[in-house]
Amino acid sequence: MKNSIIFKVLIIMMIISNAYPRLAYAYLDPATGSMVIQAVIAVVAAASVSIGIFWRRLKSFFGRIFGSKEGKEHDANDN
Repeated sequence: MKNSIIFKVLIIMMIISNAYPRLAYAYLDPATGSMVIQAVIAVVAAASVSIGIFWRRLKSFFGRIFGSKEGKEHDANDN
């Protein structure tokens, strides 16, 4: 019971301390923007490759279940 009250107080203190942002006197050079764009492009590329691999495996799996030629051809290519 006592731990619960302490936990709630800590959560409230964290919310209050984060509710009022402080000024950050920081310099962001032009390369920072290009790094952000590069990171976004990398995430999109990685996600599309992952989805493509997953989709091919899913098609192969259902092809083997339902006896499709396409699923058997993908199995031969995977090995």
